[in-house]
Amino acid sequence: MKKLIIFIFLLLTVLFIFPIKSSASADTMPFYRLRPEELTVRSQFFTSYYNSSDERKHNICLASSLLNNTFIDIGEEFSFNKTVGVRSLERGFLEAKIISNGKFTEGVGGGVCQVSTTLYNAILLADLKVTEYHPHSLPVSYIAPSFDAMVSSNYADLKFKNTTNNPIIIQSSANENQIKITIIGEKKKYEIYRESLVKERLPIETEYIFDDKNEYNLENVNEKFIEYGKEGLISEGFLIYKKNGKIILKKRIRKDTYKSTKNIIAKKKSLS
Repeated sequence: MKKLIIFIFLLLTVLFIFPIKSSASADTMPFYRLRPEELTVRSQFFTSYYNSSDERKHNICLASSLLNNTFIDIGEEFSFNKTVGVRSLERGFLEAKIISNGKFTEGVGGGVCQVSTTLYNAILLADLKVTEYHPHSLPVSYIAPSFDAMVSSNYADLKFKNTTNNPIIIQSSANENQIKITIIGEKKKYEIYRESLVKERLPIETEYIFDDKNEYNLENVNEKFIEYGKEGLISEGFLIYKKNGKIILKKRIRKDTYKSTKNIIAKKKSLS
């Protein structure tokens, strides 16, 4: 009984000195739980962006640095938007390609969705509970369908909850070629794999515009492609759980519809 009282006193003293902090650095992680386990790599995931613009690469590196060494306590819910913060020019983010209203356009923070997508896949492979995610409206090239996670400072977040018995640490690094995210925590019970299945391909439509002002230099041709469309998809995402090399569970986690984009063709002014 005396030993138990001393243990409880020491535990309360540690909790008083090292109060629980949300998103603390891994270097200051308190050791205060009754069920501590050796922390290990729960998952690791990377995506490539070597052919991106310099502005997009900059945004990915900046968001990755803001995400790196994030600490998530037992039972705590992580928020990408709270951790990375608002994507604005004042905070150092640049304009690059984004998807807005079903179209590719320029916007501040373009590329950050690749960071959130990379994290989303690391979360899934770490067997953590995703509590909020949002698909893109269009397919993206850096991840398989039904495994993307779009974020926006204004309305769309990526969240997950630490449902393990020990703290979680997110490590993130980015260079000119790829972003890699590692989830540190207690050992997993299962091996987890992803599977993307395309159920249907949505056709590309074509839109013609008449070049009344000769903006597209059609003197020697009757028509010219201005934008090339991209087919849409209906897809499903699955997680496969294995133990000792044997599949013990396969579950569908989501079904998505990605819109197609149109071919835009400029034509000479109609003579009729």
